[in-house]
Amino acid sequence: MSKKILFPLIAVFSVGVAAGSLGCHAEAKIGNAEPKAATPPPPEPPPPPTEEPKPVEAPPPKPIKALGKAKIEGNEIKIPGKVHFETNKAAIKEDKETKEILQTVADVLKENTQITKLRIEGHTDNTGTSEHNHTLSQARADAVIEWLAKNGVEKSRLDGKGWGEEHPIAKNDTAANKEMNRRVEFKLWEIEGKATDAQKADTASGTPAATTGTAAAPKKDDAAKKDDKKDATPAATPAPKK
Repeated sequence: MSKKILFPLIAVFSVGVAAGSLGCHAEAKIGNAEPKAATPPPPEPPPPPTEEPKPVEAPPPKPIKALGKAKIEGNEIKIPGKVHFETNKAAIKEDKETKEILQTVADVLKENTQITKLRIEGHTDNTGTSEHNHTLSQARADAVIEWLAKNGVEKSRLDGKGWGEEHPIAKNDTAANKEMNRRVEFKLWEIEGKATDAQKADTASGTPAATTGTAAAPKKDDAAKKDDKKDATPAATPAPKK
């Protein structure tokens, strides 16, 4: 009987030892295994460069349309013929040539609204004093402004400057040349509110901005006075009409 009892106990003990051995073996495996490192996520791509918005460029001004006999040369409206005035006065003569020129200027301005400022410049020959010639040329420029304003041109688009005898286009030595120097010029002064090259050049030279009204006569230096004496018409020759 004791032998029967001993065999099951030995069997049970053996099974327990085997189980314990397996348990230790399993724990050893678990303790020695290194866990795999988690794969890091790929880096996020850098954001695309932000493009600064390009400034919107203003469209170029419309080309100026010439009408009738008018031509646009540089920054000037040129029309054949001359604006005529009463002798030594600012009163405009109502002859056909004068009216045709002034009406053409008015039509050009009405057609080309991008011309926001037109400068009317008056010039004389060197007959008489410098002060008188500046006053006369300014008054004539103002008279042209008034004519254009009465014929449909906004006065705010017009400006006048009297140069007197300062800018001759011919030497004042003959009646024909003096006639050439007595003239009115039409300068494009602003296009769509921006100064033209004519205005920039005028400003760079130190000339005051044009305004309507009597212009102050600049003082002449000795060299200029000598030139006037050279250009002066001999006393025996009657002075041509202005």
